Amino acid sequence: MNDQRRRDQRKPPSTSVPRPALLAPEPTEPRTPDPGLRTLTVSRTTARFIADGHPWVRPDRFTRGLETLQTGEPVTLIDEGGKRLASALADPANEVCARVYHRRPDMPFVPAQALTRAWDKRAALHANPETDCYRVVHGEGDFLPGLRVERYASVFVVLVLADCATPYVDEICRSLQRRVPDAVVVRRDHRSDLRREDVTTRRFGGGELDPDAVVIGKELGVLYPLRPFAGLATGIYVDQRATRTWLMPQALGKRVLNLFAYTGAFSLALLKAGATSAVDVDLAGPALARAAEAAVLNGVADRHAIHQGDCRKYLTGTSDTFDLIICDPPTAAQGGDGWILRRDYPEVLRAAGARLAPGGMLIACCNTLGGKPFPLGEVVAGAVREAAIATVDVPTPALGEDIPGLSGFPEGRPYRLVAICRR
Repeated sequence: MNDQRRRDQRKPPSTSVPRPALLAPEPTEPRTPDPGLRTLTVSRTTARFIADGHPWVRPDRFTRGLETLQTGEPVTLIDEGGKRLASALADPANEVCARVYHRRPDMPFVPAQALTRAWDKRAALHANPETDCYRVVHGEGDFLPGLRVERYASVFVVLVLADCATPYVDEICRSLQRRVPDAVVVRRDHRSDLRREDVTTRRFGGGELDPDAVVIGKELGVLYPLRPFAGLATGIYVDQRATRTWLMPQALGKRVLNLFAYTGAFSLALLKAGATSAVDVDLAGPALARAAEAAVLNGVADRHAIHQGDCRKYLTGTSDTFDLIICDPPTAAQGGDGWILRRDYPEVLRAAGARLAPGGMLIACCNTLGGKPFPLGEVVAGAVREAAIATVDVPTPALGEDIPGLSGFPEGRPYRLVAICRR
Protein backbone atom coordinates (compact mmCIF):
# COMPACT_ATOMS: atom_id res chain seq x y z
CA MET A 1 0.00 0.00 0.00
CA ASN A 2 1.85 2.35 -0.95
CA ASP A 3 0.80 5.56 -1.42
CA GLN A 4 -2.46 7.44 -1.87
CA ARG A 5 -4.80 5.40 -4.01
CA ARG A 6 -6.58 6.33 -7.18
CA ARG A 7 -9.17 3.77 -8.12
CA ASP A 8 -8.88 2.02 -11.46
CA GLN A 9 -11.73 3.13 -13.72
CA ARG A 10 -11.01 0.91 -16.72
CA LYS A 11 -13.28 -1.70 -18.27
CA PRO A 12 -13.21 -5.42 -17.32
CA PRO A 13 -10.17 -7.40 -18.56
CA SER A 14 -10.20 -9.24 -21.85
CA THR A 15 -6.65 -10.29 -22.71
CA SER A 16 -3.69 -11.93 -21.02
CA VAL A 17 0.11 -11.89 -21.03
CA PRO A 18 2.16 -15.11 -20.85
CA ARG A 19 4.32 -16.07 -17.89
CA PRO A 20 8.09 -15.62 -18.41
CA ALA A 21 10.78 -18.27 -18.71
CA LEU A 22 13.12 -19.37 -15.91
CA LEU A 23 15.33 -16.81 -14.24
CA ALA A 24 18.86 -16.21 -15.48
CA PRO A 25 21.77 -15.19 -13.19
CA GLU A 26 23.75 -12.01 -13.67
CA PRO A 27 27.39 -11.39 -12.70
CA THR A 28 28.31 -8.43 -10.49
CA GLU A 29 31.48 -6.54 -9.71
CA PRO A 30 32.70 -5.88 -6.14
CA ARG A 31 32.68 -2.28 -4.94
CA THR A 32 35.76 -0.48 -3.65
CA PRO A 33 35.91 3.01 -2.12
CA ASP A 34 36.11 5.98 -4.47
CA PRO A 35 37.83 8.88 -2.68
CA GLY A 36 37.09 11.06 -5.71
CA LEU A 37 33.42 11.54 -4.80
CA ARG A 38 32.40 15.10 -4.11
CA THR A 39 31.04 15.91 -0.66
CA LEU A 40 27.84 17.34 0.77
CA THR A 41 28.05 18.92 4.21
CA VAL A 42 25.09 18.33 6.53
CA SER A 43 24.13 19.70 9.93
CA ARG A 44 24.89 17.98 13.23
CA THR A 45 21.19 17.14 13.57
CA THR A 46 21.10 15.52 10.14
CA ALA A 47 24.33 13.66 10.94
CA ARG A 48 22.66 12.17 14.03
CA PHE A 49 19.69 11.03 11.95
CA ILE A 50 22.04 9.43 9.42
CA ALA A 51 23.93 7.67 12.22
CA ASP A 52 20.62 6.32 13.54
CA GLY A 53 19.78 4.80 10.16
CA HIS A 54 17.67 7.46 8.47
CA PRO A 55 18.66 7.68 4.77
CA TRP A 56 17.29 11.13 3.87
CA VAL A 57 18.90 14.55 3.95
CA ARG A 58 16.69 17.63 4.00
CA PRO A 59 18.51 20.90 3.29
CA ASP A 60 18.85 23.47 6.06
CA ARG A 61 21.05 26.50 6.75
CA PHE A 62 24.02 24.24 7.53
CA THR A 63 23.90 22.34 4.23
CA ARG A 64 26.94 23.11 2.07
CA GLY A 65 27.90 22.11 -1.47
CA LEU A 66 24.42 21.31 -2.76
CA GLU A 67 24.39 24.01 -5.45
CA THR A 68 27.30 22.41 -7.36
CA LEU A 69 25.91 18.87 -7.49
CA GLN A 70 24.08 17.13 -10.33
CA THR A 71 20.85 15.18 -9.92
CA GLY A 72 21.73 11.56 -9.17
CA GLU A 73 25.40 12.28 -8.53
CA PRO A 74 26.99 9.95 -5.94
CA VAL A 75 28.41 12.01 -3.07
CA THR A 76 29.91 11.48 0.36
CA LEU A 77 28.03 13.07 3.24
CA ILE A 78 30.18 14.83 5.81
CA ASP A 79 29.28 16.61 9.02
CA GLU A 80 30.23 20.17 9.96
CA GLY A 81 33.51 18.92 11.41
CA GLY A 82 34.47 17.10 8.22
CA LYS A 83 33.70 13.58 9.45
CA ARG A 84 32.73 11.31 6.56
CA LEU A 85 29.36 9.70 7.22
CA ALA A 86 27.85 7.77 4.31
CA SER A 87 27.38 7.67 0.52
CA ALA A 88 24.28 9.19 -1.05
CA LEU A 89 22.67 10.22 -4.32
CA ALA A 90 22.26 13.96 -4.66
CA ASP A 91 18.85 15.43 -5.51
CA PRO A 92 19.56 19.16 -5.22
CA ALA A 93 16.24 20.47 -6.56
CA ASN A 94 14.01 18.52 -4.18
CA GLU A 95 12.83 18.62 -0.58
CA VAL A 96 14.87 15.49 0.14
CA CYS A 97 18.19 16.66 -1.31
CA ALA A 98 20.16 13.42 -0.86
CA ARG A 99 19.35 9.76 -0.20
CA VAL A 100 21.80 7.29 1.31
CA TYR A 101 22.69 4.19 -0.71
CA HIS A 102 25.63 2.92 1.38
CA ARG A 103 26.43 3.27 5.08
CA ARG A 104 30.14 3.61 4.31
CA PRO A 105 31.45 6.90 2.87
CA ASP A 106 33.19 7.19 -0.51
CA MET A 107 31.44 4.17 -2.01
CA PRO A 108 30.51 4.19 -5.73
CA PHE A 109 26.89 3.61 -6.66
CA VAL A 110 26.56 0.35 -8.62
CA PRO A 111 22.83 -0.21 -9.29
CA ALA A 112 23.25 -3.71 -10.76
CA GLN A 113 25.07 -4.88 -7.65
CA ALA A 114 22.41 -3.43 -5.36
CA LEU A 115 19.74 -5.11 -7.46
CA THR A 116 21.56 -8.44 -7.18
CA ARG A 117 21.53 -8.19 -3.38
CA ALA A 118 17.83 -7.35 -3.38
CA TRP A 119 17.10 -10.17 -5.82
CA ASP A 120 19.01 -12.74 -3.79
CA LYS A 121 17.17 -11.75 -0.60
CA ARG A 122 13.94 -12.80 -2.32
CA ALA A 123 15.15 -16.21 -3.47
CA ALA A 124 12.34 -17.97 -1.58
CA LEU A 125 9.73 -15.84 -3.33
CA HIS A 126 11.27 -16.43 -6.76
CA ALA A 127 10.96 -20.18 -6.15
CA ASN A 128 7.48 -20.14 -4.61
CA PRO A 129 4.94 -21.60 -7.07
CA GLU A 130 2.04 -20.13 -5.03
CA THR A 131 3.17 -16.49 -5.30
CA ASP A 132 4.46 -14.54 -8.28
CA CYS A 133 3.40 -11.05 -7.18
CA TYR A 134 5.79 -9.32 -4.78
CA ARG A 135 8.21 -6.44 -4.36
CA VAL A 136 11.65 -6.99 -5.84
CA VAL A 137 13.13 -3.65 -4.70
CA HIS A 138 11.90 -1.59 -1.76
CA GLY A 139 13.75 1.66 -2.32
CA GLU A 140 15.97 2.81 0.51
CA GLY A 141 15.37 -0.48 2.34
CA ASP A 142 17.29 -2.19 -0.46
CA PHE A 143 19.75 0.71 -0.84
CA LEU A 144 18.31 1.67 -4.22
CA PRO A 145 16.92 5.04 -3.14
CA GLY A 146 14.00 6.48 -5.03
CA LEU A 147 13.20 3.21 -6.81
CA ARG A 148 10.63 0.50 -6.28
CA VAL A 149 10.32 -2.63 -8.40
CA GLU A 150 7.28 -4.89 -8.26
CA ARG A 151 6.69 -8.17 -9.98
CA TYR A 152 3.28 -9.10 -11.32
CA ALA A 153 3.79 -12.59 -12.78
CA SER A 154 5.26 -11.90 -16.23
CA VAL A 155 5.72 -8.16 -15.70
CA PHE A 156 8.25 -6.10 -13.77
CA VAL A 157 7.18 -2.55 -12.96
CA VAL A 158 10.02 -0.13 -12.15
CA LEU A 159 8.52 2.76 -10.22
CA VAL A 160 10.59 5.95 -10.14
CA LEU A 161 9.84 7.88 -6.95
CA ALA A 162 12.68 10.42 -6.89
CA ASP A 163 14.64 12.39 -9.48
CA CYS A 164 17.97 11.11 -8.12
CA ALA A 165 17.08 7.61 -9.37
CA THR A 166 16.36 8.72 -12.94
CA PRO A 167 19.92 8.31 -14.36
CA TYR A 168 19.96 4.66 -13.29
CA VAL A 169 16.55 3.44 -14.38
CA ASP A 170 17.69 2.02 -17.72
CA GLU A 171 20.46 0.05 -16.03
CA ILE A 172 17.96 -1.47 -13.59
CA CYS A 173 15.58 -2.31 -16.45
CA ARG A 174 18.37 -3.96 -18.46
CA SER A 175 19.39 -6.00 -15.43
CA LEU A 176 15.83 -7.22 -14.89
CA GLN A 177 15.46 -8.07 -18.57
CA ARG A 178 18.68 -10.11 -18.50
CA ARG A 179 17.45 -12.03 -15.48
CA VAL A 180 14.06 -12.84 -17.00
CA PRO A 181 14.40 -12.47 -20.78
CA ASP A 182 10.74 -13.22 -21.53
CA ALA A 183 9.37 -10.71 -19.02
CA VAL A 184 7.84 -7.36 -19.90
CA VAL A 185 9.69 -4.57 -18.08
CA VAL A 186 7.93 -1.23 -17.75
CA ARG A 187 8.96 2.07 -16.26
CA ARG A 188 6.49 4.18 -14.35
CA ASP A 189 7.30 7.71 -13.20
CA HIS A 190 5.53 8.80 -10.03
CA ARG A 191 6.97 11.78 -8.20
CA SER A 192 3.84 13.76 -7.32
CA ASP A 193 0.35 13.44 -5.88
CA LEU A 194 -1.64 10.82 -7.80
CA ARG A 195 -4.81 12.88 -7.54
CA ARG A 196 -3.22 15.74 -9.46
CA GLU A 197 -1.60 14.20 -12.49
CA ASP A 198 -1.45 10.99 -14.43
CA VAL A 199 1.36 8.48 -14.14
CA THR A 200 3.45 7.86 -17.25
CA THR A 201 4.06 4.19 -18.11
CA ARG A 202 6.55 3.14 -20.80
CA ARG A 203 7.83 -0.24 -21.92
CA PHE A 204 11.58 -0.68 -21.62
CA GLY A 205 13.03 -1.26 -25.07
CA GLY A 206 10.06 0.35 -26.77
CA GLY A 207 6.79 -1.07 -27.99
CA GLU A 208 3.13 -0.44 -27.33
CA LEU A 209 1.43 -1.17 -24.03
CA ASP A 210 -2.24 -2.08 -23.92
CA PRO A 211 -3.67 -0.59 -20.72
CA ASP A 212 -6.44 -3.19 -20.78
CA ALA A 213 -4.08 -6.17 -21.09
CA VAL A 214 -4.49 -8.60 -18.21
CA VAL A 215 -1.85 -10.63 -16.43
CA ILE A 216 -3.07 -13.43 -14.16
CA GLY A 217 -0.98 -13.06 -11.03
CA LYS A 218 -0.86 -15.32 -8.02
CA GLU A 219 -0.42 -14.62 -4.32
CA LEU A 220 -0.66 -17.35 -1.67
CA GLY A 221 -2.37 -19.59 -4.22
CA VAL A 222 -5.06 -16.98 -5.01
CA LEU A 223 -5.41 -15.81 -8.64
CA TYR A 224 -5.79 -12.14 -9.52
CA PRO A 225 -6.59 -10.58 -12.93
CA LEU A 226 -4.15 -7.66 -12.94
CA ARG A 227 -3.60 -4.67 -15.22
CA PRO A 228 0.05 -3.73 -14.74
CA PHE A 229 0.04 -1.31 -17.71
CA ALA A 230 -3.00 0.73 -16.63
CA GLY A 231 -1.37 3.02 -14.05
CA LEU A 232 -0.66 2.53 -10.37
CA ALA A 233 -3.91 0.69 -9.64
CA THR A 234 -2.74 -2.69 -10.94
CA GLY A 235 -5.24 -4.71 -8.92
CA ILE A 236 -3.27 -5.80 -5.85
CA TYR A 237 -1.16 -4.13 -3.17
CA VAL A 238 1.67 -6.59 -2.64
CA ASP A 239 2.92 -4.98 0.56
CA GLN A 240 -0.08 -6.43 2.46
CA ARG A 241 0.81 -10.04 1.64
CA ALA A 242 2.14 -10.61 5.18
CA THR A 243 -1.20 -9.50 6.64
CA ARG A 244 -3.10 -11.88 4.37
CA THR A 245 -0.68 -14.67 5.27
CA TRP A 246 -1.40 -14.03 8.94
CA LEU A 247 -5.17 -13.94 8.54
CA MET A 248 -5.68 -16.97 6.29
CA PRO A 249 -5.18 -19.64 9.01
CA GLN A 250 -7.81 -17.80 11.10
CA ALA A 251 -10.43 -17.63 8.36
CA LEU A 252 -12.15 -21.03 8.55
CA GLY A 253 -15.89 -20.58 9.12
CA LYS A 254 -15.63 -16.80 9.53
CA ARG A 255 -17.89 -14.07 8.14
CA VAL A 256 -15.69 -11.38 6.57
CA LEU A 257 -16.36 -7.70 5.91
CA ASN A 258 -13.78 -5.97 3.73
CA LEU A 259 -14.10 -2.17 3.88
CA PHE A 260 -12.45 -0.02 1.22
CA ALA A 261 -12.01 -3.34 -0.50
CA TYR A 262 -10.61 -2.16 -3.84
CA THR A 263 -10.36 -5.41 -5.87
CA GLY A 264 -11.05 -7.65 -2.88
CA ALA A 265 -7.62 -9.21 -2.21
CA PHE A 266 -8.35 -9.75 1.49
CA SER A 267 -11.75 -11.29 0.82
CA LEU A 268 -10.46 -13.60 -1.89
CA ALA A 269 -7.59 -14.85 0.27
CA LEU A 270 -9.87 -15.51 3.24
CA LEU A 271 -12.54 -17.21 1.14
CA LYS A 272 -9.89 -19.50 -0.34
CA ALA A 273 -8.82 -20.26 3.22
CA GLY A 274 -12.33 -21.34 4.22
CA ALA A 275 -14.27 -18.24 5.24
CA THR A 276 -18.03 -18.78 5.16
CA SER A 277 -18.76 -15.48 3.42
CA ALA A 278 -17.16 -12.17 2.48
CA VAL A 279 -18.63 -8.78 1.59
CA ASP A 280 -16.54 -6.22 -0.30
CA VAL A 281 -17.56 -2.58 0.18
CA ASP A 282 -16.11 0.22 -1.93
CA LEU A 283 -17.21 3.30 -3.85
CA ALA A 284 -15.41 2.23 -7.03
CA GLY A 285 -17.66 0.11 -9.23
CA PRO A 286 -14.91 -0.97 -11.68
CA ALA A 287 -12.71 -2.17 -8.81
CA LEU A 288 -15.59 -4.18 -7.35
CA ALA A 289 -16.31 -5.66 -10.79
CA ARG A 290 -12.75 -6.93 -10.84
CA ALA A 291 -13.22 -8.37 -7.35
CA ALA A 292 -16.31 -10.24 -8.56
CA GLU A 293 -14.42 -11.49 -11.60
CA ALA A 294 -11.58 -12.74 -9.41
CA ALA A 295 -14.06 -14.51 -7.15
CA VAL A 296 -15.30 -16.46 -10.18
CA LEU A 297 -11.72 -17.17 -11.24
CA ASN A 298 -10.99 -18.66 -7.81
CA GLY A 299 -14.25 -20.62 -7.48
CA VAL A 300 -15.55 -18.67 -4.48
CA ALA A 301 -18.24 -16.52 -6.13
CA ASP A 302 -21.05 -18.32 -4.27
CA ARG A 303 -19.69 -16.98 -0.95
CA HIS A 304 -18.67 -13.54 -2.19
CA ALA A 305 -20.78 -10.35 -2.35
CA ILE A 306 -20.03 -6.79 -3.37
CA HIS A 307 -21.63 -3.53 -2.27
CA GLN A 308 -20.87 -0.30 -4.10
CA GLY A 309 -21.26 2.61 -1.74
CA ASP A 310 -19.85 4.59 1.15
CA CYS A 311 -18.45 2.39 3.92
CA ARG A 312 -19.90 4.63 6.60
CA LYS A 313 -23.39 4.32 5.20
CA TYR A 314 -23.03 0.57 4.77
CA LEU A 315 -22.00 0.10 8.40
CA THR A 316 -24.87 2.17 9.78
CA GLY A 317 -27.39 0.58 7.42
CA THR A 318 -26.72 -3.11 8.10
CA SER A 319 -27.71 -5.23 11.09
CA ASP A 320 -25.28 -8.02 10.16
CA THR A 321 -22.31 -8.85 12.34
CA PHE A 322 -18.94 -10.17 11.20
CA ASP A 323 -16.12 -12.26 12.61
CA LEU A 324 -13.35 -10.50 10.67
CA ILE A 325 -13.55 -6.85 9.61
CA ILE A 326 -10.67 -5.45 7.55
CA CYS A 327 -10.51 -1.69 7.18
CA ASP A 328 -7.79 -0.48 4.80
CA PRO A 329 -8.74 3.01 3.59
CA PRO A 330 -6.87 5.43 1.35
CA THR A 331 -5.34 8.52 2.88
CA ALA A 332 -7.68 10.64 0.77
CA ALA A 333 -10.14 9.94 -2.03
CA GLN A 334 -12.75 11.56 -4.20
CA GLY A 335 -16.30 10.34 -4.85
CA GLY A 336 -19.36 10.28 -2.62
CA ASP A 337 -18.93 12.76 0.21
CA GLY A 338 -15.15 12.52 -0.12
CA TRP A 339 -12.74 10.88 2.29
CA ILE A 340 -10.05 12.37 4.50
CA LEU A 341 -8.36 9.88 6.80
CA ARG A 342 -7.88 12.13 9.81
CA ARG A 343 -11.41 13.47 9.64
CA ASP A 344 -13.37 10.35 8.75
CA TYR A 345 -11.53 7.26 10.01
CA PRO A 346 -12.73 7.50 13.66
CA GLU A 347 -16.36 7.43 12.52
CA VAL A 348 -15.78 4.34 10.38
CA LEU A 349 -13.95 2.52 13.18
CA ARG A 350 -16.73 3.28 15.69
CA ALA A 351 -19.34 1.91 13.30
CA ALA A 352 -17.18 -1.10 12.44
CA GLY A 353 -16.73 -1.93 16.11
CA ALA A 354 -20.51 -2.03 16.52
CA ARG A 355 -20.75 -4.63 13.74
CA LEU A 356 -18.06 -6.88 15.23
CA ALA A 357 -19.38 -10.19 16.56
CA PRO A 358 -18.28 -11.41 20.01
CA GLY A 359 -14.87 -13.01 19.58
CA GLY A 360 -14.48 -11.22 16.24
CA MET A 361 -11.39 -9.30 15.15
CA LEU A 362 -11.09 -5.83 13.64
CA ILE A 363 -7.96 -5.14 11.58
CA ALA A 364 -7.36 -1.44 10.99
CA CYS A 365 -4.73 -0.17 8.60
CA CYS A 366 -3.49 3.22 7.46
CA ASN A 367 -0.92 4.28 4.91
CA THR A 368 0.40 7.78 5.48
CA LEU A 369 3.84 7.64 3.85
CA GLY A 370 5.46 11.03 3.63
CA GLY A 371 2.86 12.75 5.81
CA LYS A 372 2.33 13.50 9.47
CA PRO A 373 2.18 10.22 11.44
CA PHE A 374 -1.39 9.10 12.06
CA PRO A 375 -2.09 7.92 15.65
CA LEU A 376 -3.84 4.73 14.54
CA GLY A 377 -3.62 2.94 17.89
CA GLU A 378 -5.12 5.89 19.74
CA VAL A 379 -7.87 6.32 17.18
CA VAL A 380 -8.82 2.63 17.33
CA ALA A 381 -8.84 2.67 21.15
CA GLY A 382 -11.06 5.77 21.19
CA ALA A 383 -13.41 4.29 18.60
CA VAL A 384 -14.03 1.08 20.53
CA ARG A 385 -14.61 3.05 23.74
CA GLU A 386 -17.25 5.13 21.99
CA ALA A 387 -18.76 1.96 20.50
CA ALA A 388 -19.03 0.65 24.11
CA ILE A 389 -17.45 -2.72 23.37
CA ALA A 390 -14.79 -4.55 25.39
CA THR A 391 -11.72 -5.55 23.38
CA VAL A 392 -8.19 -6.85 23.75
CA ASP A 393 -5.23 -5.94 21.58
CA VAL A 394 -3.96 -8.55 19.15
CA PRO A 395 -0.29 -8.72 18.07
CA THR A 396 0.10 -8.02 14.36
CA PRO A 397 2.56 -9.56 11.90
CA ALA A 398 5.86 -8.15 10.73
CA LEU A 399 6.23 -6.96 7.17
CA GLY A 400 7.05 -9.50 4.48
CA GLU A 401 10.61 -10.38 3.53
CA ASP A 402 10.26 -8.27 0.39
CA ILE A 403 9.57 -5.09 2.42
CA PRO A 404 12.86 -4.60 4.30
CA GLY A 405 12.92 -1.83 6.86
CA LEU A 406 15.67 0.44 8.14
CA SER A 407 16.02 1.31 11.80
CA GLY A 408 15.36 4.98 12.31
CA PHE A 409 13.36 5.33 9.07
CA PRO A 410 9.63 5.14 9.82
CA GLU A 411 8.86 6.75 6.45
CA GLY A 412 10.01 3.55 4.77
CA ARG A 413 7.21 1.50 6.32
CA PRO A 414 4.30 1.35 3.84
CA TYR A 415 1.50 1.05 6.39
CA ARG A 416 0.56 0.76 10.05
CA LEU A 417 -1.60 -2.05 11.37
CA VAL A 418 -3.67 -2.38 14.56
CA ALA A 419 -5.81 -5.40 15.46
CA ILE A 420 -8.30 -5.85 18.29
CA CYS A 421 -10.52 -8.76 19.32
CA ARG A 422 -13.96 -8.25 20.83
CA ARG A 423 -14.49 -10.09 24.09
